[in-house]
Amino acid sequence: MEQTAAYVNNSLQVSDKVTLDAGLRYNQVVLESDFRNNIDFFPFPFADAEINKGALTGSIGGVYRPQADWAIKVNFGTAFRAPNVDDVGKVFDSEQGNVVVPNPGLDPEYAYNVDLGIAKVFGDAVKIDLTGYYTILQNAMVRRDFRLNGLDSIVYDGTLSQVQAIQNAAEASVYGIQAGIDVKLPSGFNFLTDLNFQVGEEELDDGSTSTSRHAAPFFGVSRLRYQNEALTLELNATYQGERSHSDLAVSERGKVEIYALDANGQTYAPAWYTLNLRANYQLTEVFSVSGGVENLTDQRYRPYSSGLSGAGRNFILSLRAEF
Repeated sequence: MEQTAAYVNNSLQVSDKVTLDAGLRYNQVVLESDFRNNIDFFPFPFADAEINKGALTGSIGGVYRPQADWAIKVNFGTAFRAPNVDDVGKVFDSEQGNVVVPNPGLDPEYAYNVDLGIAKVFGDAVKIDLTGYYTILQNAMVRRDFRLNGLDSIVYDGTLSQVQAIQNAAEASVYGIQAGIDVKLPSGFNFLTDLNFQVGEEELDDGSTSTSRHAAPFFGVSRLRYQNEALTLELNATYQGERSHSDLAVSERGKVEIYALDANGQTYAPAWYTLNLRANYQLTEVFSVSGGVENLTDQRYRPYSSGLSGAGRNFILSLRAEF
């Protein structure tokens, strides 16, 4: 697999209050996969897969500062992602009764994005920022039912399984809000919070829409920090909201091995939180020592759609030297 790119970027100070930024980037992705040596492992209906795709993407935006304590930002941009080795050549059982097979006919996906942000400082103590965004994804790569050698089901690992593959959906969209607050408290203390809320939708084969798996539920982090010349202490909480069964993507609802079961026996992603304590002390100009305890309350949790539970209570200690 080869990836090459070239880009140009320019920033223009229009006035004391207005700054403009613009950029262009060209990407070229070349992928060649040879499946002939794997014929004994899996009956691929093709000998190889080749992708040679390029795209020109760009962005343009600006910042307007009506006053020293105000900033308004807007940006328009495009993005491009070509299929990778996993997308075109991976065989795996994503859930019991389903098997995902390679699809060498994948096309790249393109994104078109706009975002608007506002930041405001109140005195020397409080800073608030809010950003809204909307992204349209065309040719989105999603997992759908597929046929292999004309069959919609095959025996895989001893189980009759529905054949699926990563395919290009007609369109998907993601929109949301990011908010942050930074409050300077007396005696070296600081309180910071970042919150994210997003909604994703993708078009299904029958023309209906489903929640997108790639849009996470509400999540955020809040920090209480103390800092002086040599010592930094931080107590933080990370958290994620619940995603009910009806709000899961259609393709995710049958994955009992990834999600929890509610009172009705249906899959869902529970809400969770962790409390974490961290400290750093600057011993000398060269050496510093840091440590912490993560997941203080020893919560069992699983980040949305990851399939892996997070670590329980754990301890960190490190010594660092900077020359």
